Amino acid sequence: MRSIKVRKLLAAKRDKVIKPLKEIHNLMSELLGEGTRRKLGLFVLCVFFYGYFPVTSGQEPSALKELTGKDLNQLTGLSAYNFNVDGWSTLGYTYNPSHPGDRSNGPVQFNNRANEFQLYQLGLFLEKPLQRSMRNWQIGGRFEFMFGTDTPNYQATGNWDNNLISENSLRFYDIALPQAYVEIYAPFGNGISTKIGHFYSIIGYESVPSPPNFFVSHSYSMKSSPFTMSGVLTNYQVNDTLSMQVGAVTGPDNLDQHAGAWSFTGGFSLENKAHSRGFTFAIVDGNIDDTFPSHLTYYSSVLHQDLTSNLHYVLEHDLGHQQNALVGQHAEWYALVNYLTYDINPEWGTGLRAEWFHDDDGSRFSVVPGSYYDISAAVNWKPCAWLKIRPELRYDWADGPRPFDDGARNKQLLLAIDAVLRF
Repeated sequence: MRSIKVRKLLAAKRDKVIKPLKEIHNLMSELLGEGTRRKLGLFVLCVFFYGYFPVTSGQEPSALKELTGKDLNQLTGLSAYNFNVDGWSTLGYTYNPSHPGDRSNGPVQFNNRANEFQLYQLGLFLEKPLQRSMRNWQIGGRFEFMFGTDTPNYQATGNWDNNLISENSLRFYDIALPQAYVEIYAPFGNGISTKIGHFYSIIGYESVPSPPNFFVSHSYSMKSSPFTMSGVLTNYQVNDTLSMQVGAVTGPDNLDQHAGAWSFTGGFSLENKAHSRGFTFAIVDGNIDDTFPSHLTYYSSVLHQDLTSNLHYVLEHDLGHQQNALVGQHAEWYALVNYLTYDINPEWGTGLRAEWFHDDDGSRFSVVPGSYYDISAAVNWKPCAWLKIRPELRYDWADGPRPFDDGARNKQLLLAIDAVLRF
């Protein structure tokens, strides 16, 4: 009887998941032509394979929990010790109708390969979260592993994760260890938590792990900002609407290569009690190299506003200034990024992103100063809690540099699709 129930369960999930994926595959093939049908077929197969047998921790449903009644934490016994293990995978394909000779989408990140299937991220983490409501001294922490084509961007300089795989071994794939920290909770006031180790930067709006992001691609602003930091970061929740952060780190995306160059990082987040409106400011300020003057000031400010219960707006502004970013030359860059997303229902959402990024001295993406513009339109489809599919249409153009099609064009159109699968 149990085998019959299992077969019925799998058949129901097949009808629910694989049929819509076939429809997406057929539609994309019609749009892109026969030349991409096989690659899109492989993409759909991988979406089904990885999504059909996911392992989801916490309260999110998964095929494993439906079949066994237990998630990965329960099967490993880690939940009994207040540990949590979880993960995700993101795989996708980006079509570039210009078919650039170098198969690069230029400064567009991190779906930077044209007309190639990519496993962007395979992420796993083990953590012991703090129980802030318990109001006692605690020690927690988190260790995170990531594999894929995104990872070379997230590695830290120094003796950490940038030599784990030879460049000749897996072409564009690598390993990163973007977080490894201990977190201490002290029950003073409303509670003080301090991270010590290697952790994500507090700069910017978009996320390094792909699941929280609405779009396949990233903004130029996100690409130019620090991804990780190493050092000490303390957070204090002043009240229900205000939190503050302050810390000392060894510069952006660095562990110990320039151990003598320390920077201040900090910021604050202010929200109304309904969490429908808020403002966040974060900054890193200090030298990034201990061998010559290299002072960096980089800040981001993010305003979010729910226009309705379903319509959400975010405005991000970044500015960076670096001493001797180029040989004998200082550099400055700044950006404005707009996000507008609409929740149609719990399964479907649509979104727009529009950005202006100005590279005043050509230090971020090209040796030529200029402005970069991009507009993205995307759909998010969540057929179930552990699977999200994100088609995206993106148009870029540049005023000054010619960063696209192997340096031949100043504009570019991309059609991308990926799938984010929560374990």
